[in-house]
Amino acid sequence: MARFSRLFLITLVLMGLLLSTTAALVGCGGDTTTTGATTAATTTATKDSATVIGDRALKTLAATPTGTADYSNNTISGTQLAAKLADPAEKAKLFVLDIRTKADFDKGHIEGATQVDFAKWADPTNLSKLPKDKKIIVVCYTGNTASQTMMGLRMLGYDAATLKAGMNGWTQTGMTATVTNDLATTANPVVTTPTGGTAVAAPAAGTFDKPSDADAKILGDQAVAIMAKMPTGQVDYSNNTISAAQLTTKLADPAQKSAIFLLDIRQKADYDKGHIDGATNVPFLAVAVPDNLKMVPKDKTVIVICYTGNTAAQATTVLRMLGYNANVLKYGMMGWDGTGKDAYLAEIAAANNPVVPT
Repeated sequence: MARFSRLFLITLVLMGLLLSTTAALVGCGGDTTTTGATTAATTTATKDSATVIGDRALKTLAATPTGTADYSNNTISGTQLAAKLADPAEKAKLFVLDIRTKADFDKGHIEGATQVDFAKWADPTNLSKLPKDKKIIVVCYTGNTASQTMMGLRMLGYDAATLKAGMNGWTQTGMTATVTNDLATTANPVVTTPTGGTAVAAPAAGTFDKPSDADAKILGDQAVAIMAKMPTGQVDYSNNTISAAQLTTKLADPAQKSAIFLLDIRQKADYDKGHIDGATNVPFLAVAVPDNLKMVPKDKTVIVICYTGNTAAQATTVLRMLGYNANVLKYGMMGWDGTGKDAYLAEIAAANNPVVPT
């Protein structure tokens, strides 16, 4: 009996030790699992945000109409827009968004247009005014800020396009003479020697779609953040833009030049004919390809160059969404060495569509 009692007591002690050890192991395991899960969740969330923006940039650019179809390169001319607005069936599919200042909008705008300031286009309150079941035509002064806005809207899931040349492409404005004067003497030098590596081709063309609600939240937050950082007023890179004269001055100063990266997004054939010395070529639709982004530094001011400034403005928004300090060369190569300016000037000189005051 005594022997049995001793065995029983030993058994109880061993069971107690086993249970204590098990509890301790479970407790430690629980702590480790929780910490690991939290770290993993944080890492995943951070990674997902960057991935969401990168993937959306690729898809949005791939869905850009090209060729002679309506809205080629996400633009529409004043003549084309006037024809659509004159057709009740076509007009019902459109929503005109004017991002000029309220004062200029009140002086005269396209009938039926809604006004939102450029700097505030990404605010949720302003986005709530926009339909997702219509084509949004974004209107500004020359097409530059409209194209920046339009690409942001497309990344967020709004089917948008820019009025080519802005209000200057719609009617004669106070800006028409200014633009003509700006382009009167554009004779900066170009070179044919390539700079940088060879760009990876753009992905296959795709169909425009809308992001999920979760992705749209990430994209919307980023859009608000980049607009909050945008320079305004009479300072360098106001509205994410630099003129040819300003760029010339910066490139002539070794210290300022070293802080700049020139990104020419025209087709390679046009780049090869003549480009700004030092510019690296990555065609517009291939800008968001990861291997091409590796050529673009995040520690420099990126100047994006195209033909007239339109696609450069679109690419600028894409790059800024991806974390690059990107800016548009105003009027593109047309404003640098005059390439293509005659056709552009003829188009805005012929613009004669009606406007209405507020």
